Amino acid sequence: KAYSLILELKKIFDYKKPAYASKFFKKWYDKALKSNIPEMKKAAKSLYKHINGILMHLKTGLTNAKIEGMNSKLRTFTKRAYGFKSFKYLSITIFLALGKLPFS
Repeated sequence: KAYSLILELKKIFDYKKPAYASKFFKKWYDKALKSNIPEMKKAAKSLYKHINGILMHLKTGLTNAKIEGMNSKLRTFTKRAYGFKSFKYLSITIFLALGKLPFS
């Protein structure tokens, strides 16, 4: 039963218009809450909190993947910057790597 609910939820990405996807999600949400499966209820409530972001993705096709990748690189630089004497050197390294600035 839980697996069928998961497969059904994946259909939300077939919708091109957020309004239709929202209606679909409301029906799925009610079905998930009535399933009496605690994990599905928890997942449905969690998705409900993030439905605006999901609908925005359907509308624009954008994700936060690039930002997350940049954050990962920043964390790497700050780990490597342990020996830097000041924040200035760290910021120069970040601008060179992420800003694609020329060395000359």
